[in-house]
Amino acid sequence: MSYDLILPFFPEELRELLLDPSIADLMINGTTGVFADRGGVVQEIKLSQPYSNDRLQAAIERVARLLGQDLTSQNPILNTRLPDGSRVAVVGSPSSINGPTLTIRKFNRWYSSDELIASGSLPVEVRDTVIGFINEKKNGIISGGTGSGKTTLLKSLLDHIPQNERLIIIEQPAELKISHPNAVRWEAVAEIPGQVAITPSELLAAALRHRPDRIIMGEIRDECGYDLLQAMNTGHGGTLSTIHAKSAWDALNRLSDLALSARANLNHAFVRSETAEAIDFVLYCERDQTGRRRVRELVKVKGYAHADQSFLTEDIYRAPAA
Repeated sequence: MSYDLILPFFPEELRELLLDPSIADLMINGTTGVFADRGGVVQEIKLSQPYSNDRLQAAIERVARLLGQDLTSQNPILNTRLPDGSRVAVVGSPSSINGPTLTIRKFNRWYSSDELIASGSLPVEVRDTVIGFINEKKNGIISGGTGSGKTTLLKSLLDHIPQNERLIIIEQPAELKISHPNAVRWEAVAEIPGQVAITPSELLAAALRHRPDRIIMGEIRDECGYDLLQAMNTGHGGTLSTIHAKSAWDALNRLSDLALSARANLNHAFVRSETAEAIDFVLYCERDQTGRRRVRELVKVKGYAHADQSFLTEDIYRAPAA
């Protein structure tokens, strides 16, 4: 198990939380509190034995070194992963006032699309429609807020891509587990002492020279959105990715804005029309107040109206109000 690598550095009660399969996110706010996401609901975990900030800082520094990085006062932010893909995020001194903040997004298991349907997260008609888009090599993005289930849904849909296709997966950090035999996994990395930054845009440019049937971008975060649009608009169909957004329609706006951040001299309407040309469908996921994750929207992108500067979309599915 990946957690065996880091367990010895933490107090016993924190070890138990790291191993608890019911916890999706473990959040340690210095010595001011420990919180856990169980079933989409965040709750405070009371510890019987307190620990010091010095001990927590020492544990995190050792974990960082084990994962090939250093956490120092000059470099207080760490974003990395465990071998199983679980995300490790840290903000340390002097930025984190009450001791180091440690958040671990755990991937206890991946779910198939059938399991997501059975749980009520994914309507069967949405799954079947999207599989049809995948088989037609349409380009799609999965949008939603933090913890809404975007990556889980992406993984379940990737399982439906034909096994004989060559996939190039670009992530930061790497977390998806892909069963395809001809899948190449690449990871963008931040600049650290002794290591230059390797950006998603650089990996995307390299991917075009490695004969992909499909390019899978784990998440669109920055100006790589422009490079992804160019790849999709020059014959690389079947691309799938995720993006943070508050609706399916907003995902198109956000992708356009990220693309513009790379080329500020480009015409705004041109980039938005390029987005409409590249993206064929958008899914939107949410997590409601009870912690339930579900697909709220599936829209088909039909073009861009220059007259009123808006995306032309068709609602394929919209969940009823809760």
